[in-house]
Amino acid sequence: MHSATGQQFILSATFGSESLTANISSVGAALRSFKVNGREHLEPGNGDSISPWHEGIVMAPWVNRLEDGAWTHKGKRLDVPITIHSQQNANHGFLVYYPYEVVHQTASRVTLSATIFPRSGYPFLVDTTVTYELVEHGMKVTHTALNHSAEAAPYVVGAHAYFMFEGFSTGDCILTSGAKTLLEPDERQLPIGKVPTAGTYFDLSEGIELKRGHIDHGFTDLPRDTNGFAHTTLKAPNGETIDVWQDQNFGHLVLFTPDFYYRDEDGPRMHAVAIEPQTGGANAFNTGEDLIHLEAGRPWAGTWGFTISS
Repeated sequence: MHSATGQQFILSATFGSESLTANISSVGAALRSFKVNGREHLEPGNGDSISPWHEGIVMAPWVNRLEDGAWTHKGKRLDVPITIHSQQNANHGFLVYYPYEVVHQTASRVTLSATIFPRSGYPFLVDTTVTYELVEHGMKVTHTALNHSAEAAPYVVGAHAYFMFEGFSTGDCILTSGAKTLLEPDERQLPIGKVPTAGTYFDLSEGIELKRGHIDHGFTDLPRDTNGFAHTTLKAPNGETIDVWQDQNFGHLVLFTPDFYYRDEDGPRMHAVAIEPQTGGANAFNTGEDLIHLEAGRPWAGTWGFTISS
C-alpha cells in the first residue's frame, strides 16, 4: 500500500505490564504515533496526503525560518527555495519531504539515514541519521551528522512532534517549561532580539492551560537537571504526564500551540501542541547564534526523548 508519508516502520516493546508501539514514516523520518497499551500520545497526521503541520518530521540543516531563503558564505550570498511565500522565508530545511532509508531495524529500534548533497544554496555533503528507540516508559531519539566536505558545514537540527492524550482535549492540558529567554520574533517569525520570560505571557514555569491562547515561539536558556537534561512537560486532566527531555546539544525549544489544528482538511479545528527540541533557533545561518559548524570527518550526535508517567 502506497502512502504520502512513504514506508512505515513499526516498533514495539513490552516492559512489565506496559506495551509500547511506535510508527515512524520514511518521508521526513517522521515520528507519527506512540502508543502505551494501545492509547495514542502523538498526533499522527493524515498519511494519505502532505500535511501542512509537518507532524513528527526532522528539520535539517536549518530549523524554522531562514530569512529570504538566503545566507552568506565566504562573502557570497547563497539562496535556497522559498517555501513560505507569504513571509518570503525558507522553512525547516531540506529534508522535510525527503524519503529516508533504513540503516538498521530491530523490533524496538530503527535507524534511518538521509544525505544532504551539495547544491548552490548549501555546498556541503553531510550524512545524517536519526535513531528512534523504545525505552521503558517512553522513547529515546538520537541524531547524528557527519560532514564529508573539505570545510566546516553550518548545521542545525530539530524535531517537530505533536503530543496529545487520547481521550482528552489538548486545550485542557497543562504545558510547563522553565525556559528563561524568549526569542522575540518580528511579523515574519524571524528573531529580532531576546527578552526574559519571567512575569510575561511566555512565563510557563508554573504551567499554563493550552486553551489560554496561541504560542508559536522559540525559547532558550533552558534550566537543566544534574544530568544536563532540560525538560518540558505536558499534563493531562487525569494527571498523566509527558516529559519531553533534551540533552545539552539541544539548547533551544520551539512551542507551537494552535487552536486551528486539524487531522483532516474538512474536519473540525482543535487545540494541538508541538514540542520541538532544537540545537539552534530560527535564522541561525544568518544570526550565527548556537550554529553548529560540523568539522570535516568529525561525527556529531545529540539526543532527546520523552517519558510518559501516570
